[in-house]
Amino acid sequence: MTRRDALREGVRILAEDGAGATDSPSLDASLLLAAALATTKEGLLASLPEPVPEAAYAAYRELVERRRRGVPIAYILGRKAFWGYDFIVDPRVLIPRPDTELLVELGLSLGDGLGRPVSLHEACTGSGCVALSLALERPSWRVSASDLSLDALAVAQANAASLLSPTRPGGPVELFQADLLEPLEANPGKAGIGYDLVLANPPYVESPQAVDLSTQWGEPLLALDGGADGLAPYRRLIPQAFVSLAPGGWLLVEADPSQAEALAILFTEAGFSAIKSEHDLAGLARVTLGRKPWAT
Repeated sequence: MTRRDALREGVRILAEDGAGATDSPSLDASLLLAAALATTKEGLLASLPEPVPEAAYAAYRELVERRRRGVPIAYILGRKAFWGYDFIVDPRVLIPRPDTELLVELGLSLGDGLGRPVSLHEACTGSGCVALSLALERPSWRVSASDLSLDALAVAQANAASLLSPTRPGGPVELFQADLLEPLEANPGKAGIGYDLVLANPPYVESPQAVDLSTQWGEPLLALDGGADGLAPYRRLIPQAFVSLAPGGWLLVEADPSQAEALAILFTEAGFSAIKSEHDLAGLARVTLGRKPWAT
């Protein structure tokens, strides 16, 4: 069987009625066959007339079957591209979304505007994709990240070990367990840091829908469930961030676009100024941000 024949077979299986939810059977089949052959998608497409070894074909069929059953492609491959980097992912963490890259873009812009190396913390880090992307883009910045899930922190640590240089000028990215920002308030050493930037992509899906999505996608419920109205984590996080930020520091949070107005109210109640929503590539209010006043 040639690689072209195997690819066609995979596309046919993934396009069948009743197959796991995918709107890109050709892309998925290409990625899975490339993985089974230990090559890239580009390398696969440049060698379609070549035969598929028996062992690689068996592995490919197993991967296609997992995808047919609805396992996300990122979990099957064990990686996901984000901000130009390859991150390790598995069912212990949420799969990074392109929309979340807006957090990185805004963090870079606001941090650069300070004109000096900054100190930043990301809560609810999951795979670490946001904090580590910022650390990679700005090696002199002091970066830390936390998550309630020890499983997620293990994935973030693996990504840090894979992507970061041990001689990074800003030092290693400190990763620790935290329920949102509670340790930053309770621990005098951390609370006294006075971060320039705090970023977070907390769980923001309403509980009943979060259960459905976790079942459907296989992603951790802890990373999706935002309580009855999806805003429960923000009601705690936003006041905590105000305490943890230095005067003039910024808080940036990702949320569902429908929550932007409610978040602006929570930011105002916590004491933030310069509150606004930034839009993703689809024109939706994806990130809400605010600044801690210089004098409080």
